[in-house]
Amino acid sequence: MRALSLTVTAVTTTLIAASIGVPALAADAPDPGLGSAPSSSAPPSSAPAGGEDDSAPSPDPTSAPSSAPASAPDASSPDSSTGSTAGGGTAVDTYSAAVSDVERIALDPAEVTILGARWNGEDPGLEFRSETNGAWTGWEDLPAADDPGPDESSPEAAQSTDAAGESEAVPVLDSTAVEVRASAAGAATTDLTITTAATPVTDADESLAQRPDPGTPSGLSPQKYNEGLKANIITRAEWGADESLVRCQSDQTSSAKGVFVHHTAGSNSYSEAEAPGIIRGYLAYHTQSRGWCDIGYNFLVDRFGNIYEGRAGSIDKAITGAHASGFNSSTIGVSVLGTYTGSAPSSAAQKAVERVIAWKANTYGFSPTGSMTLTSGGGGTAKYPAGQKVTLKTVSGHRDTSYTDCPGGAFYSRLGAMRTNAAALQDDLGYSVGGAIGSYYRANKAATGEPTGPERSLSNPDGAYQFFEKGVVYWSKS
Repeated sequence: MRALSLTVTAVTTTLIAASIGVPALAADAPDPGLGSAPSSSAPPSSAPAGGEDDSAPSPDPTSAPSSAPASAPDASSPDSSTGSTAGGGTAVDTYSAAVSDVERIALDPAEVTILGARWNGEDPGLEFRSETNGAWTGWEDLPAADDPGPDESSPEAAQSTDAAGESEAVPVLDSTAVEVRASAAGAATTDLTITTAATPVTDADESLAQRPDPGTPSGLSPQKYNEGLKANIITRAEWGADESLVRCQSDQTSSAKGVFVHHTAGSNSYSEAEAPGIIRGYLAYHTQSRGWCDIGYNFLVDRFGNIYEGRAGSIDKAITGAHASGFNSSTIGVSVLGTYTGSAPSSAAQKAVERVIAWKANTYGFSPTGSMTLTSGGGGTAKYPAGQKVTLKTVSGHRDTSYTDCPGGAFYSRLGAMRTNAAALQDDLGYSVGGAIGSYYRANKAATGEPTGPERSLSNPDGAYQFFEKGVVYWSKS
């Protein structure tokens, strides 16, 4: 059995006890136990945990070559590729390529395609261009990846696919073909492969693009409206995640200390209906090409301000993502679709990211304008060696821990204002109440009042507690 009680903070202490069976807890919500635990001999404190390190996983996780296409071999012929079609209509194909050739791949313009490459040896300096209505775009860089991915020592990294180098994965939209070439034609590159993950824009995608504004909760379905976020969130089911692509269960930690902000790279000109397909493509590419457990980001935001659930479980739990190698544990990765080097994301996108930050700050008890201390897990482009403790802002950019431009210079310059804005949102959003404590709160609101802080863990006894207007609710595994 697991016990719940409310201790009213008054001269005379009143104890209200309730017992909830384990099956009801499992069906109701994830077990509580978030935040920092006070010592067993000290009274609970409502102060956030601050910068102490707590990254251990929870024991119960849930001049360039010629551009003439005439000499380009057609890499889309069946004998030059391997591929599969995932459930939900996402087709993943991998093509063998050579740095001396221009590789041409036929595309369906009705589909959203994610394009990426992997190789061994030297970076070939890849470039790509696409064809729309018979006209080719100019050549663009397909840059080497900036080392997102699982933490180097994690079980997820151990089962990921190995390659000495890989490119960013970028969307190609409304195109009948794409070509990829190497600008470093003499590079000592071997095992070059190009992978596409293509998915059609569906009727469901179109209907998501027509749903009510996220800021107006009236009339929204409970599947799209999140009480803690006080806005719509597009769940995995709604954006069409193919759960059969998930390769393993992601790690989780007891809490989260802060947020890393990212951009995905690639086009900023996608339509609202194309955004879910881009995310489906990333799910397929991250799992099938890179071998990660799931999509790398915990949450994604499009240029229209829509918020998407990323890695499974991230809405309710501190799920470890694959977004900032070496610093995934105890952090949340939020990525905006597009490239934001020369211009910042739209106001709608920035406000959506601020809302996610404020929501998770309330959930886990960190300050959006504060700092956090993390222990580096190391990695190829990490700025800090494995084991080094690093103090960072609780809302940081990917470039703060890795040698990368992410989230783009223009976006990065906005983070100071976004931290302030997220902090100002916290009172409007209020504090989340979940799990067993949430069940008790909903049944006893008159006795508890409204929550005044986030849920925090207890070590002795093993459990959790949360402050309310009229007292403290405790939960224990007794």
